[in-house]
Amino acid sequence: MTFSKMNLELKTREELLSWMCALIPKDQAYLEQSGASYTKEIREIESVLRSFWALIPAYSGALTDLKREPLFQAFKQLVASEKLPKITTENRQLAVEVGVLGYSLGKYGSAFLELFSKQEQTYLLTWLNQINQIQFPMGNWYFFLVLVNGGLKKAGCPYSEERLSFALAEIEKLYLEDGWYTDGLNFQRDYYVSFAFHFYGLLYSQFCDESLQIRFVERAVLFAKDFVYWFDATGRSLPYGRSLTYRFAHVSFWCALIVSDAWQQTGFSLGTIKGIILRHLRFWQKQPINMPKEQNLSIGYGYQNLLLSEDYNAPGSPMWAFKSFVLLELDENHDFWQVVEELLPKKEALVLQRHSGFHIQSLPEQTVALSSLQFCGNPRLYHHQEKYSKFAYSTYFGFNLTRNPENVNDFALDSALVFSLHGFDQWRSREAITGTSLYETHGVSHWSVWNQVEVVSYLIPWEEGHIRIHEITTPFTVESAEGGFPLWEWNPKYQQPKLTDTSCMLTSNWGYSSIEAYLTPRKAAVSAQGPNSNIYSCEKNGIPLLTATLSPGTHTLAAYVVGGIRNQLQHPNLQIHETKDTFVIFSDQKKIEIKKERF
Repeated sequence: MTFSKMNLELKTREELLSWMCALIPKDQAYLEQSGASYTKEIREIESVLRSFWALIPAYSGALTDLKREPLFQAFKQLVASEKLPKITTENRQLAVEVGVLGYSLGKYGSAFLELFSKQEQTYLLTWLNQINQIQFPMGNWYFFLVLVNGGLKKAGCPYSEERLSFALAEIEKLYLEDGWYTDGLNFQRDYYVSFAFHFYGLLYSQFCDESLQIRFVERAVLFAKDFVYWFDATGRSLPYGRSLTYRFAHVSFWCALIVSDAWQQTGFSLGTIKGIILRHLRFWQKQPINMPKEQNLSIGYGYQNLLLSEDYNAPGSPMWAFKSFVLLELDENHDFWQVVEELLPKKEALVLQRHSGFHIQSLPEQTVALSSLQFCGNPRLYHHQEKYSKFAYSTYFGFNLTRNPENVNDFALDSALVFSLHGFDQWRSREAITGTSLYETHGVSHWSVWNQVEVVSYLIPWEEGHIRIHEITTPFTVESAEGGFPLWEWNPKYQQPKLTDTSCMLTSNWGYSSIEAYLTPRKAAVSAQGPNSNIYSCEKNGIPLLTATLSPGTHTLAAYVVGGIRNQLQHPNLQIHETKDTFVIFSDQKKIEIKKERF
């Protein structure tokens, strides 16, 4: 039994439609695969309504044909029998799922309503208005109030102007500048900026007041200039943050730019955006991401992996990726399907994105984001350290997930500096960041472990790799380990590390990963990590390491980290010197001086 993969070229609307159909579950039996934090009843509604992000655009040219679809029939039966679960604050996951209905009302109006009888319409509209009676968490969820009330308003149906105005005002409080939003109390700037705030804003721009249309389009245009850096030349996106199981929802922003016509203001050609979208979708089409029998998209990333799940991920949840199928609104004669795909626009080799806290390196083989600002403010989010707090995120290597904090080889120490009390083998790494400084050349973060081991970390992009410098103050003896990128299919039974007194390099059929110590001597080693620990590959992998025992006091550690597809990369002739107030770094090509930070 194998997981389903397809090899369509995805050049035409018909091919995209074929792939979409192959991802629609055959029936609802798959919902028994796993659980979630909300009830079975809500999971069933979710599994139906998330499919609508694909099905309704697919039938947009003839909505009456939607009645033939089993999932639409299932929803219509719930409406006809008046058995939709009540939308309450306790059941507010339902508010997330009804956004697609609000959009359909705003976009298609009476054509959508006429899929239901008059009696069914009355019940459905009353049910939708229940969203106006519940409390909302601060964040992107306000857009569900906007889509539902905005759609009802556009269709001439009962709605709440008060709640619509409230939601729009709350969204304004979350806007930063330069096209960026922050998502709620946790202040995240992850994919929810693109596939929530901007996606919904662009959809709403098609049927809202002109002033709001201008606002949401202008912001999306600004955001596009930064967001293009989150994609590499192969179509992969930066694996960062929560909800990665939504996979190709990462390009839903670009799809919404197209269907709303906002792309014309971006400065990117239609062929450029087409290339971003279709390269990304082709990448995912080649991955084993839908179940072989039930056909549903699995929970995971590069493969089925519940370790990556959030507590709100039910078996139907990955269909949030279907938001990218809004592209199917475009008929086969639309210019999008006719233009030639283009490569990514020429990008700067290094950019600082202050709102995300990223220094992004656009390299020939991958995109790497060095992260000095964000962390997860919700300690109950599963594997939040891995999703938000690593030093580096790569479109090629992905990242690992911790299996057990009591063994260094089960801890996700890739792109991390980790500590254990001497003799305990209990590992912790950077989580909350208590101070940040961002410069064009580097980022600085202040963090601590157990509120006692204090660390100031400097992340410096350097040629095709990056330099890390850490100032560490500890009141007791600790073990430390620092990891490079995780290399897939590295197995100590079949591969050997290349070790020197100061460095470790791993090689496999997938490339190489290397780390080299500077300033303070450390022992080079390798961590052999188990299967299903990397988000891209289910095979075993290895992480090159530097280890040291740190006595009470102050220590300075430094490392050069690099990795990629090619095995024979010449390392830079790098030197790092420390003075009382600065670090001086130079190689044959450049020299910089970094002032030490005090937080």
